[in-house]
Amino acid sequence: MNRQRKHAVLYILVAGFLIAFVGVVLFVWIYFSSMREMHQTTRKLYEQPYAVANAALALEANLYQIRGSLLYASLIQADRLQLAATVAFIEAREQLVQQKLAVITHSYSGEQQQVAQLKQALAQLSQVRDQISQALKTARYAEANHLIETRWIPRFSEVARLNELVLKTANQRATQYVSESQQRLEKHTTHGLMYAALLLGLFLVVGVFVAWRIYQLHVEADKFAFTDFLTGIANRRHFIHELESEIRRSQRYGSVFAFAMVDIDHFKKINDQYGHHAGDLILQNFCLRCVSALRTSDMVGRLGGEEFGILMPMTDLHEAARVIERLRSEIDHSVMSDHGEHIHYTASFGLVSTSQLSDQQGLAHLMKMADAALYAAKQQGRNRVFLANH
Repeated sequence: MNRQRKHAVLYILVAGFLIAFVGVVLFVWIYFSSMREMHQTTRKLYEQPYAVANAALALEANLYQIRGSLLYASLIQADRLQLAATVAFIEAREQLVQQKLAVITHSYSGEQQQVAQLKQALAQLSQVRDQISQALKTARYAEANHLIETRWIPRFSEVARLNELVLKTANQRATQYVSESQQRLEKHTTHGLMYAALLLGLFLVVGVFVAWRIYQLHVEADKFAFTDFLTGIANRRHFIHELESEIRRSQRYGSVFAFAMVDIDHFKKINDQYGHHAGDLILQNFCLRCVSALRTSDMVGRLGGEEFGILMPMTDLHEAARVIERLRSEIDHSVMSDHGEHIHYTASFGLVSTSQLSDQQGLAHLMKMADAALYAAKQQGRNRVFLANH
């Protein structure tokens, strides 16, 4: 039984470890999958739509700075020194515009035709800018101003419109990436919750099963600890424990109880003649008759071999003698069958009451008196009830 309980504990430990291991593996997998999805989404956002959006905004800002510089140089009729500084500033802004255009071309995920149109519009704008710069260098300020109003601004507006389309597409793509990322994360979260629920359910099932099995083992262990494995009644240890408790109760409260020691007559001859299987059946049959004939408050225990004890609480000697005599008579008038063999057996009883004990006499003296009464019953011919003397 101890081995079975150890095996049960081992099983629950192994099952718990496996479930915990699977749970940790699934958690790590879900966690890193989610982190990978977030990393990929973030990388795509910054490499593509966000990069394009930032480049489009920077491109537009540089174009406004170029336009402002041209208008300023035309209005103030810049001299050679001022014009040189303006041209240098415009060229620096133009380089930045080309860099941002390269970013848009590399990372744009929308229709490539929009990028091609933007490139073409920027090239035309650059041609107009060169014409304006040439007019400013030759001090033709009115012509420069006219070029700005008639050719630069319309082309600038076209570039701004195309750039706005690119920016809008990049923002839409960014929103799409975020939405897709949220859906993937929600999917991973749902799967994670499903796996967690499955693991929890599995753990509960295994835990309940193992707990139920351990409970069964404890019940069986308690049963074997307190009952006789063959007859199902109280074993010697449990019966003696109850008998001692009853003696203490009797001494404390002055209650009376009776105790009978019983022995199956000629049990060895029955074993020799009919076999040990028949002997076991007789022991079981005797216990069944005791349980059916005695009261629910009475207790039957196997003291060893074919020897039994009967405890009858709150019963005086005369009442106990009447009950035991009825039990003896039922056994005497019964015949048991085993494989076609009709077996008749009897039992001898030695009966004693606590009213026959003094305050200083306990279990040992009670057992001694009952054993002496049983011996007397056998000496007088067996199959009888003998009341112990003081």
